[in-house]
Amino acid sequence: MKYFLAICALSLSLTAFGQTYSLSGTALDSANQEGLASAYVILSTVNEGNQLATITNEKGEFRFEKLSSGGYKLTITYVGYKPLEKWIMMRDSDRTLEKLVLAASTATLDEVEVQGQVVQSIQKGDTTEYNAKAFKTNPDADAEGLLKKLPGVVIQNGTVQAQGEDVKQVLVDGKEFFGNDPTLALRTLPAEVIDKIQIYDRQSDQAQFTGFDDGETAKTINIVTRADRRNGQFGKVYAGYGYNNKYQLGGNVNIFKEDTRLSFIGQANNINQQNFAMEDLLGVVGGGGGSRRGGFRGGGGRGGRGGFSPGGSGGFRGGGGSAGDFLVGQQNGISTTNAFGFNYTDTWGKNWDVSGSYFFNNSSNDAVESLNRTYFLDQGATQEYAENSQSYSDNFNHRLNLRMEYQIDSSNSLIIQPRVSFQQNRGTTLQYGSTEQDGQLLNQTDNEYRSDLGGYDFSNSLLYRHRFAKQGRTFSARLNTTINHQDGASNLSAVNQSFGQNRALNDSLDQVADYLRNGWAMGANLNYTEPLGPGMMQLSYGANVRRELSDKKTYDFDEATQQYALLDTTLTNEFSSLYITQEIGTGYRYRTGALMFSADVEYQWANLSSDQVFPSEFVLNRSFTNLLPSAMLRYEISDSKNLRLFYRTNTNAPSVTQLQEVVDNSNPLQLSIGNPALDQEYQHSLFLRYSSSNTDKSSTFFAMLGGTLKDNYISNSTLIAEQDTLIGEAVLLAEGGQLSQSVNMGQQQSLRSFITYGTPIAALKSNLNLNLTGSLSQSPGLINGQENKAVNTNAGFGVVLSSNISENVDFTISSNSSYNWVTNTIRPELDDQYFNQSTNADLTLIFWKGMVFRTQLNHQLYSGLSAGYDQNFLLWNMSVGKKFLKDRKGELKLTVFDLLKQNQSIQRNVTEAYIEDTQTQVLQQYAMLTFTYQLRNFKL
Repeated sequence: MKYFLAICALSLSLTAFGQTYSLSGTALDSANQEGLASAYVILSTVNEGNQLATITNEKGEFRFEKLSSGGYKLTITYVGYKPLEKWIMMRDSDRTLEKLVLAASTATLDEVEVQGQVVQSIQKGDTTEYNAKAFKTNPDADAEGLLKKLPGVVIQNGTVQAQGEDVKQVLVDGKEFFGNDPTLALRTLPAEVIDKIQIYDRQSDQAQFTGFDDGETAKTINIVTRADRRNGQFGKVYAGYGYNNKYQLGGNVNIFKEDTRLSFIGQANNINQQNFAMEDLLGVVGGGGGSRRGGFRGGGGRGGRGGFSPGGSGGFRGGGGSAGDFLVGQQNGISTTNAFGFNYTDTWGKNWDVSGSYFFNNSSNDAVESLNRTYFLDQGATQEYAENSQSYSDNFNHRLNLRMEYQIDSSNSLIIQPRVSFQQNRGTTLQYGSTEQDGQLLNQTDNEYRSDLGGYDFSNSLLYRHRFAKQGRTFSARLNTTINHQDGASNLSAVNQSFGQNRALNDSLDQVADYLRNGWAMGANLNYTEPLGPGMMQLSYGANVRRELSDKKTYDFDEATQQYALLDTTLTNEFSSLYITQEIGTGYRYRTGALMFSADVEYQWANLSSDQVFPSEFVLNRSFTNLLPSAMLRYEISDSKNLRLFYRTNTNAPSVTQLQEVVDNSNPLQLSIGNPALDQEYQHSLFLRYSSSNTDKSSTFFAMLGGTLKDNYISNSTLIAEQDTLIGEAVLLAEGGQLSQSVNMGQQQSLRSFITYGTPIAALKSNLNLNLTGSLSQSPGLINGQENKAVNTNAGFGVVLSSNISENVDFTISSNSSYNWVTNTIRPELDDQYFNQSTNADLTLIFWKGMVFRTQLNHQLYSGLSAGYDQNFLLWNMSVGKKFLKDRKGELKLTVFDLLKQNQSIQRNVTEAYIEDTQTQVLQQYAMLTFTYQLRNFKL
């Protein structure tokens, strides 16, 4: 298996082996000279560009292997103790550090003696570390249940947020765990194996090596396991059946033995349980059968700051990214899910560190949805679009991730990261939509849309790193490649009616469309660092190429031949784009004491070529030149307080979908078309973050303020037809219908803030977390040629009270309130305000002879939405169970979902052209009897 994975990653012959050394030591308690188990040990090079981390064993011992000659900084931290720092020089032999003594904090010791209080968190540079012992959970809780109790962590609808940002990755003891799927990772590990939880912004492997931030950071959670839980077998299996043929079956098994770790997960159910990210549902083909947005969708590429990144632009705008680049909530409607996956991490010999995962998912989804959309019109009239739809989709997805790190010798290393996914999606949507203006019906459509789409996506990253004999002199080279392919077909049958001008006009459609999209991208980045004066200088060069081809052919039904043989040239297009960038840059990094500052600038040249072959031929070339400055400042105010400031710039290129000038008529009343004349966006990003931990009071505080500004913002120009209008040669846009086209506008601004404070409440034996959020976005767009600026302002407050009593009493009470203001410049009288609040209460009680009572209450309040969409309902779930068998590993429970039969789903969406409210079908009341067996064996 080892050799098979290595060959799959890359066939390389690497024969250079050099001498490496080891460093070992023991962390001791100054009071009794006993070893400190699970202390966190960091070994960093002098310039802190590269770090190694480990955890001490039950005797307080640690060991680092494969070290090259040179100077290192050793840092040992342990909750409730003062950090220990020591400078180490590795020369021509292994080293053993005899006694590394950590002194306990006097204030903390006094507090422990009086109150028995455990320190919640400590601040270690840019990392906030939480002590799992300070947050008691019930014996059956998983990692997700533990994280919900942490300050600044919000988990909702399958999305994990920490410190106001989406979590992109969960690591276990510093190693990847199920790729980039935080939800899957958190629901696989039981809370009892966790010692510490670390939250930080993880830099790319190349940035960690050079010490210069390249802008490719990801909010990351690292779970540090308990030393006594790293060898064993643990997990759970469960099966349940209930009223109306509801069922669930699944489990997870983890086998840990030193560096070798295997995890298996599986599930099958028809009760909307989706223990994975939306990536596994959307995969490589976009929205799937129920999407109605024309099949394949993807955002523009990102130029500068780390090279090519397929899909989506940055900032706060949600649209435009491919599914592989972000994580969103679970599917609407009711889903039947079958899934299986495994994760593998290991060390092969002294030179290979390997981690990989495979995941398969089959999800069938039924959704019934209604929406109401109000447009910003400048004529003084009010136009509304209403839609009711029913959709079904069946999705198959395979995903494979692999990471292999090879330490060639003490000065050279190689990291290989291939990833591949395959997907097939079939779907059907039945839709009825109508448009009214001032109460008068303008048009309506009744249609059926079917699609069958498939594709694959392959990417690979290869990073070579070399450290010279001179301290601080390094060279690194990274090569990224991406290949993707999507194809499929769709069928649209529609009856459209227009009622303008005192007459009714009927138009019917019966057509099929064939889709083909191919793309590839390649990017290379070279970085060289050199000590210069009191700091470090960097020289960098990057080159990136992205090629995309989109071919769509649409055929109308021919009554004469009874075949789809009439080519519709307005809905047919063959188009390709080529985007090339080159960047050369330099930077300087300086550190003195508690202050570190770095600044760099890149000169970027870019060329965007658009080539249309059909229905008419043309080639359009545009070149761009930009300066891309960036800066970073980090100030360690004290051991527990940290301040960080980031400023970055980058460019975002339009995608082939935004460029391709072909009409998408999947909704005949809501047409869209691309624009081959689009320019790239230029984006500024500024973030300020402050974090602190008070070990005396066991409290934590975090504040973030960030914003983006985009020039040449890619927005939409919306034409709302005042009369029946012919698009091209054969597409009718009925009066009141809309045609949306991508256009470059001026500036788009967005600003958001997040503040969280956590502290224990001794009198209640609980922890209190308070959150404040705020956001402001201003997005320009065109409506019938007139510019409109939509401003969306949000202010929110959240509170979480979680128990810290015992394993037998576990509760979490939370409430999040959000107030929103929506304004626009065209129709101020349509400015709106709305309010939504979500309040939750989770309670688990274990009492007499293993009896278990669980209840979950979720109250939702929506106010200020469209007529009929304001809601005030309570979702109440309850279960009663009994633990039995040896060590109470078995449990039989009866669960009732939605006791009050009030479950609903409401969502509001605001764009530069309209305000939209959506209501979606949800799972209704059911009862289920479930047996669960906990697997625990740590005696290996």
